[in-house]
Amino acid sequence: MASKDAKIKTLQSELASVKDEVKAQSNEKREKPSHKHEEPSGWQTFEASAYTAYCAEGCTGTTATGLDVSHTIYHAGKRIIAVDPSVIALGSTVEVRQADGTTFEAEAQDVGGAIKGAKLDVLVANEADAVQFGRQSVQVRVIN
Repeated sequence: MASKDAKIKTLQSELASVKDEVKAQSNEKREKPSHKHEEPSGWQTFEASAYTAYCAEGCTGTTATGLDVSHTIYHAGKRIIAVDPSVIALGSTVEVRQADGTTFEAEAQDVGGAIKGAKLDVLVANEADAVQFGRQSVQVRVIN
């Protein structure tokens, strides 16, 4: 019986993750890439990479702010990112514009040892997604 209850709990958690992902995807916008060289007001250039909740050593599946991200890459319908809290305060909501013009909203809920200055890490579901995301220059602006 306990095994059945554990399976139900896992499925409920996965369902909640899928619901968060659907909500976040409906919030994502497609914009045409800007061909201007000047940055719009409030936007800053960051170097972005991706990370997963688990790694070879030191990763626990819990963010610096205490969120359990072992089964989701979203919080309140927004992507989770790791930042340098001296640049972007933990808990801040930001808009991220990727190199292809795609934008998404994210919450600064984590930090990382290599995340210093104008760098951020986007939480992704698995290593393959992290490799696909790669390292890219993005535009970031703090919403609140």
